Amino acid sequence: MMRRRTGFAIGAAMALLAAALAAGALAQTVPGTPAALLAGAKSWGYQLQKIRLTAIASAPYDVFVIDYSADGTDAKAFSAADIAALKVKPDGGRRIVLAYLSIGEAETYRYYWQADWETTPPSWLGETNKRWSTNVVVRFWEEGWQGIIFRGENNYLGRIIAAGFDGIYLDRVDVHQELETEHPTAHEDMIAFVTALAAQARALKPGFLVVPQNAEELLEDAPYRDLIDGIAKEDLLFGDGRSKYPNPQKVIDLGVRRLKQMTRDRKPVFVVEYLDKPEDIAAARKRIEGFGFIPHFAKRGLDVMRIGDLPPVRPPRGGKK
Repeated sequence: MMRRRTGFAIGAAMALLAAALAAGALAQTVPGTPAALLAGAKSWGYQLQKIRLTAIASAPYDVFVIDYSADGTDAKAFSAADIAALKVKPDGGRRIVLAYLSIGEAETYRYYWQADWETTPPSWLGETNKRWSTNVVVRFWEEGWQGIIFRGENNYLGRIIAAGFDGIYLDRVDVHQELETEHPTAHEDMIAFVTALAAQARALKPGFLVVPQNAEELLEDAPYRDLIDGIAKEDLLFGDGRSKYPNPQKVIDLGVRRLKQMTRDRKPVFVVEYLDKPEDIAAARKRIEGFGFIPHFAKRGLDVMRIGDLPPVRPPRGGKK
């Protein structure tokens, strides 16, 4: 028996999907397009906090994932000129720049947050994330939240497009897993949400890229795979549950099997591991590249973009650099 989809009628969702695919299906094969550049990427970097464009511009990476603002607030939002400059690599080549966008959690430091939500929250606002106190889970299928992200006036997507980013890097797509008990169609509604978001983005800016992070279980849906331009995965080998210990092999195997559906479609898989030890990094790089994926090694706080695998060497206290 088919479950009833809430939030979107099935026919409407399929129409949005068809429009999104028509706008970008061939772009991956056209040299020089953002989709083709993303598909050909060999390296990437990732930073969300304390961003200094002059500090990261020298990185040789083919792809950057950054916030639309140096600190997440409008006061330090990047301009179109800032992003245009960042698209040029040190060797003069073209770099893809993606804007981080959480679609499964609201963030209390964003422009849209209202102080009275603390006492009278909207219906779509859920529980605070126990790991990140500034993040609050949202009932993403509700119109109020989708209005903030891409449907309403002054929406988040519009700001990102106006700043000149090549695409969006979607975080907390996996929140559907946490909400399925409350909302049985959360899985389907997340696919519908990403579909509608991509369609709107590509209507405004043809060729706009959509790269979700995590939620690789959604890749079992072929239209969803067709819709997105790549996928990112945190903690594929280490740190599931935020430890620095290796993940169980069966967890790794399942993740790799799902992610390889993208590489078979000739779309990139970006992997970020939060590691510091040189031996762990070297072993992880070898395995990740062996899967055909693109690794990056970062601090979990994402407040610095490493250039190269290893963290910078800090001088001893009282010593000299």
